[in-house]
Amino acid sequence: MASTAKPRRRRRSPLLRLVKVLYLMLVVLSMLVVVSYAAFRLLVRPPEVANQVVFTPAPAASGQGGDGAPDSETGGAQVLTRREGVYTCLLVGVADMGGSDTIMLGTFDTQNKTASLVSIPRDTLVLRNGYNSKINATYSSGGVELVRQTVSEMLGVPIDFYVTINLNAFQAIVDEIGGVWFDVPVDMNYEDPYQNLYIHIQAGYQKLNGQQAVGVVRCRSCYPSADIGRVQTQRDFLSALVSQTITLSNVTKATSLINIFNTYVESDMPLDTMIYFATQAVGMDLDTNLSSATLPGEWISPYYELDDEAVLELVNSLGIYEEPVSIEVLNIRHP
Repeated sequence: MASTAKPRRRRRSPLLRLVKVLYLMLVVLSMLVVVSYAAFRLLVRPPEVANQVVFTPAPAASGQGGDGAPDSETGGAQVLTRREGVYTCLLVGVADMGGSDTIMLGTFDTQNKTASLVSIPRDTLVLRNGYNSKINATYSSGGVELVRQTVSEMLGVPIDFYVTINLNAFQAIVDEIGGVWFDVPVDMNYEDPYQNLYIHIQAGYQKLNGQQAVGVVRCRSCYPSADIGRVQTQRDFLSALVSQTITLSNVTKATSLINIFNTYVESDMPLDTMIYFATQAVGMDLDTNLSSATLPGEWISPYYELDDEAVLELVNSLGIYEEPVSIEVLNIRHP
């Protein structure tokens, strides 16, 4: 007699079912990652800048006599080809009293993952409205656009974007992240009631609060070389601030840091460009991939006068152009 019993179904192992579920989840996540990455690549693109830059050198820009008349005529316009993936940004620190307390030129090579900061001493001699002037005075008379134009013509470099930062931002950011560890290079003792500036900080590695940080970046008379010593400290502090702000421990403070940025920072850099630069900077080691310098020159009261040949060498080291820059492109002022 034939058996009518139904065949027993083979029971699947719980482990096997779990593996299949995990596999399906992995496939779905992989697809999401691929789609998200493709969308990101479509939305966040490198900023578009002119491939070539044309400079028309001023007559005898670096060889004018005391009456301002040129000693000789330079050649015509020069066309320079920019290296792909290299961008520039002007960083201007503004104090409450007006005027630019800090001027820096930043470059970012997105292909080689390197960056540079060049400090421009605030007393650098420039020509403004037909008269000798200090470069920091250009901000008071023409805002960031005049600073941008002056720096671009002086150094023969295009400036793609600008960022102006009220120095109160340093205090707000430092206090928000709970202080910044920094090696103060010299004893600092300075008071200026007119600017509500009271600086009393001993040299050495220590944790600075916001008020102390502002004092460190602003004190000029604390150095024998005045502003030249200060700009080096400003660059070092900026590097320390960035590295200690961009940490996992500060992730929960992202919203408040963004609010500080919106309050104290102005820029013509679009948001998608900021995002692009941020993604390109991921993994950069600021200790090895960020170089810094000060425009070479000499303090001859009341101005800081640039060294033409040394400035030319520095500009060429930035790697902005495919070809070397000639000295005729620079527009350096001498009395």
